[in-house]
Amino acid sequence: MVLPELHEFHFVITQRMKVRLEGLHVFKGLHSLSGIIARILLLLVPVIKHEHDHGKQRYSRYRYVSPDRRESRVHAHAYLPEDLYRKLKLIHQDLNFFSMAQIVRFFIELFFLLVNKYKGDVLQELKRIFEEWKEKARATRLTLRQYIRQLKIIIQYLPVGKRIINVYDHHFTPFWRFRL
Repeated sequence: MVLPELHEFHFVITQRMKVRLEGLHVFKGLHSLSGIIARILLLLVPVIKHEHDHGKQRYSRYRYVSPDRRESRVHAHAYLPEDLYRKLKLIHQDLNFFSMAQIVRFFIELFFLLVNKYKGDVLQELKRIFEEWKEKARATRLTLRQYIRQLKIIIQYLPVGKRIINVYDHHFTPFWRFRL
């Protein structure tokens, strides 16, 4: 059996966030902080993709780990699958986050908000939301003709010189590179 490649991701969280993570009873059988963080991020992959597609530019603004300077901070290690780590790296680059730790804390806080709102039904509610998103994506999917037309418009406005278009696969790795 081949185990998936894991990337060790080290970042800082508040002591309060650590206690809240360890106190989550949504995931049965998970006791390690790393496992809980990885499970949250894996569960929120559709949200991560949605944020990547529709999120706003962050202008590389530094955000404090906690606005309260007296609150203690702790180091956390999360062992993330390579695909998930790659998605986070792309969001870091494309949305211009200051750090990847900000992204991870952002999604953990989002999950806490969802847990507070939906309590024990958070997993079912997330499934329902993701199904709605899938249905909406199917309904608004572009045809091949529309993709080609859009590509022609993009090519028309690319600057002269090195004109490169990257096409990515579903693992967020370059699939094709077109040099025009």
